[in-house]
Amino acid sequence: MAKGFSASTIKSWFQYRCERKVRYELSTDVELAAIPVVKDVRERPWAVLGNQFEERVVRRLGRQDKVLRPTIGDNALSEALSGAFLRGNRPETYAAQINLRPSGPVSFLRDTGLYLNRNLADLVRRVRSRARPEMFELTIIDVKATRRATAFHKTQVAFYARVLEALLREMGIGDTEISRTGEIWRIRDDSSSDSDEWQVEEFALDPYLRLVDDFCANQLPEIAAKQVGAGVDRTFFHIYFKCEQCSFLEHCRSSIDEDLPVATRDVSAVPGLTHEAKRSLHRLGVKSVQALAGAEGLAQAPGVSWSLSRRAGLLINRATALSTGSIRRTEELHTYLMPPRIDTALLLSIDHDPVDDRLAAIGYRRVENGTTTRELIRIPQTGQARDEVAAIVDVLAALIDDLTSIDAHNSSIDDGGDGDPIYSHILFYEPSEVLNLQAAIGRHLEHELIRTGLLHLVRLFPPDDIVPEPEFRGIHHLPATALRTIIEQLWALPVAVAYDLRQVSQAIFGESDQRAYRPAPGFERPFSSLLSIDVIRDFRENAETKIQRTDIEHDVSQRLSSLEALVRWALEQNSQAALHAAPLLRLAKRPFRFQATFDPLNAVDLDVLLACELLENRAGMLEALINLARPARRRRDAGKCFANLYLRRFDRNGGKVFLQFDVPIESQAAELSAGEFDLILTDDDADNRLNPALWQALSCRIRPPAGSVTLNGSTLHLEMNRQVFDGPLFQGLLQTNRRDNWFVDKAFLDVNTDRAAQFLTYLSAGDVR
Repeated sequence: MAKGFSASTIKSWFQYRCERKVRYELSTDVELAAIPVVKDVRERPWAVLGNQFEERVVRRLGRQDKVLRPTIGDNALSEALSGAFLRGNRPETYAAQINLRPSGPVSFLRDTGLYLNRNLADLVRRVRSRARPEMFELTIIDVKATRRATAFHKTQVAFYARVLEALLREMGIGDTEISRTGEIWRIRDDSSSDSDEWQVEEFALDPYLRLVDDFCANQLPEIAAKQVGAGVDRTFFHIYFKCEQCSFLEHCRSSIDEDLPVATRDVSAVPGLTHEAKRSLHRLGVKSVQALAGAEGLAQAPGVSWSLSRRAGLLINRATALSTGSIRRTEELHTYLMPPRIDTALLLSIDHDPVDDRLAAIGYRRVENGTTTRELIRIPQTGQARDEVAAIVDVLAALIDDLTSIDAHNSSIDDGGDGDPIYSHILFYEPSEVLNLQAAIGRHLEHELIRTGLLHLVRLFPPDDIVPEPEFRGIHHLPATALRTIIEQLWALPVAVAYDLRQVSQAIFGESDQRAYRPAPGFERPFSSLLSIDVIRDFRENAETKIQRTDIEHDVSQRLSSLEALVRWALEQNSQAALHAAPLLRLAKRPFRFQATFDPLNAVDLDVLLACELLENRAGMLEALINLARPARRRRDAGKCFANLYLRRFDRNGGKVFLQFDVPIESQAAELSAGEFDLILTDDDADNRLNPALWQALSCRIRPPAGSVTLNGSTLHLEMNRQVFDGPLFQGLLQTNRRDNWFVDKAFLDVNTDRAAQFLTYLSAGDVR
């Protein structure tokens, strides 16, 4: 039986890269029922939103220009009207929902056994070509209720172009050509999804035409030939977060159901597995959770990709946790991303609406010595900027107020007052929450209160001039932690999704435990605990199943409670490990103090520029520290470290010292080059590696031998300033470490921030003549 094919299937492939989804979309309902597959045919809120946005855009366009639209009651232009428009027999500039299907076969589906379904382009514009006035030009436009035009949106437009080419040839229209650019009309940056305003994103069609041609010629015939039917399904699939919007999700999820025996539970259940890693495992005959748990020696198996070999130990550990239903420790001995003591935990929860590109909810809780002393949750009613600003200001004002009181308390202790200092720390669950909050603040820098809050964020870091103090180790200043990162580093849990707070908390505490996050009906998601787009749109658009504000507030509060319990659990695990002289949490953080470089109450534009410059610098520093905090094996396998070097010789020559190292074979793939200025040579002692104040005293550069390459076989050549080599720190390492176990890592060097800060300070002083 011939199978239908359309632009939506092209979009599916480039969005999901899922062979099974494409094959199922090529199947009839009868074929799917034979497998059997139950397709979720419910209309999704995001699809409804897209249709409504498109309708508003076309209606507004019709007020500005002439648009040929389907007759009332039809969802597409008739073939007669479509043909008349393409031939130029209509006065309209635009045609909406134009039917592009040729009546005969098309060359790009030759040998596939497929025929074209109806393909409806949102808009086609017909104007006289500027380059060739004797010709007319057709531009294909796709209207999307999105903030960003993605590659899969553009490949869909490119496919329409191929279909339109075939239709023009069939109709014998010779005075019309297809534009070499396509357009995506999306939600305007300064507008919301409920408006009728759009922003045009033009793009060159040629690169996406090549993608479409390659898919139709190579992957599509193979996928279409995959056998599916009663009791047989030869399609390859992998379950991960993108699958959440797929109509076939429930069918695929049945293969990783926790009630299945581990011997038959699909290996997709192991968190962190990628499509390509699963393909590699299948080639090795590893198809179940149990098989992966027992796959010792996987990293050295023939044909295993570098990425899979690097992560083999972690994946096996996670598969074992799933097989045994128990929590296991990972290879990571400790982490430098979280302190072992938190007197006052400042918890934040951030939900983001990808359609409006605004915050959907922001929650904050202060927990002092195990007692909640403040909780504040704000749910912006709309996607308008004013509602987002109000929510951010309310919550961050509370956070800053609490930090100010902690700072005042610790200041009094420093001045000789009575009492104990307060160790505080800011915690999120998901790293993405941090990024979404950062982006939200960046959207409103023109707002005075937001600008003041930005300066307070800078004050979470210590002033540079006190970092070198011996008691003030550089890593102490990490102001916040994403707890999911800590849990993934230190523990393998019996869960399918490690970034889902529901699964993680229920695995640690038990499904019925009050500390675990148990979402209400409608709030549970298969791959995340953050608010779904369904919930957000339902709340904002007054749907019939109306989600109430109190419902969302309760969900945010529940997540904060679970985050609080997980923080306490991690601290307890660390305390137990410390009894055996093996603490897990190694961030040497001091009692919280604001830095005093800025006066947020007297902020001016130049202060904001300086704050942004310093925040960018600190972000680079934190990224370097996060990478350096990983064990040497992880840094080496990621290509960011020459590990376990043997010092063969060193020679002094003027102001330089040249060092020659033997490099073990497992370190020879490191991606460090002679052009980098931020390398350090250490003995892998964390007190040296993770102290930015010491990096200059450990700095080195890779030096290619004359006429040779940087890494010649198993030899690495370094150069070091004589002053650094003869300095007390490096000489101490040399005497202690001798020849063995040297490490070269990438640290962080920013030569511009200090200069920019000095210049901005100079400008703000009013000294410019």
